[in-house]
Amino acid sequence: MKMILLKKKSYISFLALCLCICTNNTSFAQDADLKVMKADTIKVTASRIEKELLDVPMSVTALSAEDIKNSTARNVGELLEDVPGVTIQNSGAQGLKRVSIRGEGPSRVLILIDGQKVSENKSMDGVPLLIAPSRIERIEVIRGPASVLYGSEAIGGVINIITKKGGAKAVSADIGVGYDGASNGYNTNASIYGKIDKWNYRASGSWSDQGDLRSATGILPNTSFDQLDANAFLSYDLTDKSTIGAGYDYYDANINSGSMEEGYENFYVKIPSWERQKAYIFSETKNINSFFARLRVDAFWQENTKNMINNVDIAGGMPLIVKNTADNVNEQIGVSAQADWTLGLNTYLITGYELNYDNLDALTVSSTVARNSAMAGMFNKTKTSFHEGQMITNALYAHAETEIPLNFTLDYGARYTFVYSDLYRADGTERKDAGAGTIKPINAGTVADSFDSRPVFNAGVMWDGVKNLALRATFAQGFRVPTFIERFVPSSMGGGVIIANPDLKPENSNSYEIGARYINANLTADLAYFISLADDYIGRKIIDASTDTSMPVNIASAQTHGVEFSISYALPFGLSPYGSGSWQERNYDTGTSSSWNTGLANFTARAGLRYDKSWENVDLALDLYGRFSSNTVDDTGAELVKYDAWETANISAGVYFGKERQYGVIAEVLNIFNTDYAFNSSISEPGVHANVKLVASF
Repeated sequence: MKMILLKKKSYISFLALCLCICTNNTSFAQDADLKVMKADTIKVTASRIEKELLDVPMSVTALSAEDIKNSTARNVGELLEDVPGVTIQNSGAQGLKRVSIRGEGPSRVLILIDGQKVSENKSMDGVPLLIAPSRIERIEVIRGPASVLYGSEAIGGVINIITKKGGAKAVSADIGVGYDGASNGYNTNASIYGKIDKWNYRASGSWSDQGDLRSATGILPNTSFDQLDANAFLSYDLTDKSTIGAGYDYYDANINSGSMEEGYENFYVKIPSWERQKAYIFSETKNINSFFARLRVDAFWQENTKNMINNVDIAGGMPLIVKNTADNVNEQIGVSAQADWTLGLNTYLITGYELNYDNLDALTVSSTVARNSAMAGMFNKTKTSFHEGQMITNALYAHAETEIPLNFTLDYGARYTFVYSDLYRADGTERKDAGAGTIKPINAGTVADSFDSRPVFNAGVMWDGVKNLALRATFAQGFRVPTFIERFVPSSMGGGVIIANPDLKPENSNSYEIGARYINANLTADLAYFISLADDYIGRKIIDASTDTSMPVNIASAQTHGVEFSISYALPFGLSPYGSGSWQERNYDTGTSSSWNTGLANFTARAGLRYDKSWENVDLALDLYGRFSSNTVDDTGAELVKYDAWETANISAGVYFGKERQYGVIAEVLNIFNTDYAFNSSISEPGVHANVKLVASF
């Protein structure tokens, strides 16, 4: 018998129950007062417990509040461009960034905001980054499978965005304003926050309005965007060990996407509104007794609403014009609980449970109009499709670290996940515009359900027998359950047609890594080699190249391996050379063909020289750097696709002044030599341009 569907009225009761649970227990609350000032004091929560970066048994990059404050990035994607192993996907839109990690596409990267999942169940491209940079405290990027700690979608890695919360003083405020020459755009932000007695609070808002992109070859149409972000947070310290609180997030963007290919001038995707709302509650208790270290629970409601218009008008290529519109609502309810235990003197154990409920309600209208009136009777028609479904995920996990003799630490864990997917509505109508305008029902997909369950494991060992040095060797499994659009819902957005495949199996992978991390006052270095072996990998099989029709299938295997590095060294006189990057390659093996040309840039890097100088009331930072990428080739599709190698030269300067360095000016010139380059074929990246940002704290 099918599982009973949760309806709107039950959402309220369900969330109310979660509220009662949380006010009597704990939550996934982040330490908002953490200020990362230098590498040897960086603390992260990537392993679900806060610890210094040197002690984390996985490949992690942490962007601190200072890193974000010193950046003029228009969105989170631009903040992550130089993280080793990370590639930014823009799908032709500067305002809509997605992340690929170690060659794994955006649908295989888990996006978290304050530890809570952001879902996207009706997209061919994965989950976008729907939050403004100005209210982010830090970003933790986990590279490699993290399914034991974080579940499905973490087969490639995790982006955990941790937002700002309260402050140290009773009342504090931040304001900022910036100009971006890449799109002749402006952004502003303001926040007020603080701590009064046992209360912590924050309220903030930001607005960004960006025009069409200015590339090295000219202004690109249909690339403008604007975004609004607002939030409120309030918590109360019940005791010095226990805290409860709540918050609300609101984000809305208007995004345009186009193409720079010849003949595609009238091809565009417009998203008049992509709205994300989230309400959450939490509580957290620490140091309960000698063996019960922490208990936390959180509950949240989140809704993503997307309105999209896709116009397919290819000059000389099609006898008709196609216009698709979509109104999608993805609603989430989530609850998680985690208990941390100290077992004896040498083992720290975390145990947890997660429940996530996703509800999809989608309306799609597709209309075709013949270019030649004589062909109107054949082509002029409108299809209206309705899709409703749910995905319920339950997971139990346990993870432990045990110190053993000779400065070794064992790291090991397991998770068991149960996912129930059910598309219970897939119907619609077709109306022909010619003749009597007849209307007939259509099959808009597969009404079906599926149940997937999977255990995953990880194990590793760290050695820190030399001061400031940590060596690691790890094994981690990953898995990913197919999305609605892969398994049940056909799609025609983007011009092509994707046929759903209800027989898809979950992807799974085994990843091996060895690495070394060294951190002291002058030298910071991190080096990792990884290899990932994936089975039942989901790719697209071409059904009809002439109509660009494809279907997702489980490819026999995918193999990826590479090296990631980052290093910086503080020389005398305030000079610090640095570099970071990755070398990686990937093979697809479908059983009948095999290729290493899979659209992945083998080598990407950033290298530069930084200069820092301080006076009595002034701090100065200068940075001269270059970005590099090798060429890429993709021969796995219907057509061979190539991207040229590229490099850019850039310079930035930041000045902070005042007794508490409370005022700042950041200015930079990027792509100084006006290099024409692109991350993908949809759109070029910005040409030479200047950015300026002014910030102040009170």
